Amino acid sequence: MVHSAYDSFQLLDNSSIRIDAIESVGSSLLISCSDGSLRIYGPESSAGDQRSPSPASEFYSKALELKKEPYVLERTINGFSKRPMLAMEVLKSRELLLSLSESIAFHRLPNLETLAVITKAKGANAYSWDERRGFLCFARQKRVCIFRHDGGRGFVEVKEFGVPDTVKSMSWCGENICLGIRREYVIMNSTNGALSEVFPSGRIAPPLVVSLPSGELLLGKDNIGVFVDQNGKLLQEGRICWSEAPAAVVVEKPYAIGLLPRHIEIRSLRDPYPLIQTVNLRNVRRLLQSTHVMIVALENSVYGLFPVPLGAQIVQLTASGNFEEALALCKLLPPEDSKLSCKGAPLL
Repeated sequence: MVHSAYDSFQLLDNSSIRIDAIESVGSSLLISCSDGSLRIYGPESSAGDQRSPSPASEFYSKALELKKEPYVLERTINGFSKRPMLAMEVLKSRELLLSLSESIAFHRLPNLETLAVITKAKGANAYSWDERRGFLCFARQKRVCIFRHDGGRGFVEVKEFGVPDTVKSMSWCGENICLGIRREYVIMNSTNGALSEVFPSGRIAPPLVVSLPSGELLLGKDNIGVFVDQNGKLLQEGRICWSEAPAAVVVEKPYAIGLLPRHIEIRSLRDPYPLIQTVNLRNVRRLLQSTHVMIVALENSVYGLFPVPLGAQIVQLTASGNFEEALALCKLLPPEDSKLSCKGAPLL
């Protein structure tokens, strides 16, 4: 380990029911459990607070983020899903919760009443949401469907296309869609369904499509992460070499966080993408990004990976003689902090 980029903290321990999926809203955790319930957990310090908001908005606030303290159960919604939850995602600009279970459903925040259910998505195994345009694409069997949020309570079907095989992973890339099918990646034209080959995905791990904040993509090729543009063209920025093939990857500059079979690996996004930190957590079921925090869900517990302040990271790096990485972090500091924090990093 070069230095600590994230501090691991256990938010929830010994959940009595297996955790299937997890999301966060404001400072609260939404946990879908194997018994079909949705459980809402809040920070221990807020439990019983008489000044807390009304029940209708008890956990929803755009201004809040996860807290580094134990979490306690605040509310349980029984029968939230009939089948195991595959994924949940908060659509912040529309104040909706998307859930993928038996089909794809949308729930209004903060009350979590069901707004719409896309019955055509029954049996869907993958999806991608385009926040900017309000477009949803999902894969079901050998079909890819595209729906558009009409701004109200409904979703309108836009297109449906056939694909050669089951889609394992997918993501919007501009106005097109990158699909991981069989052992290869293709770019689908969302207007006419035309497919353009990108490259094979590898022999060991299933295809993994990760959308980057820049609009570009990180595609998995076993233990290698390859950067491509929105058209699937290789970018001349090297590649990430994980120690094993990751099941999931989250990118939050300046790091890429990979969920590997035996641990979580944090790597720099600077070529040659060196290993920064290893977090030893086994049997992780979910890794996802919250506001500045990584959420790690095991079968019966939840951890948060809280970013170490950049100034403290720079001090660690200079103390260990890693001046190049320290100077790279200095460039990310706000102007008022850069001179103070970078005084100890000598010029190269």
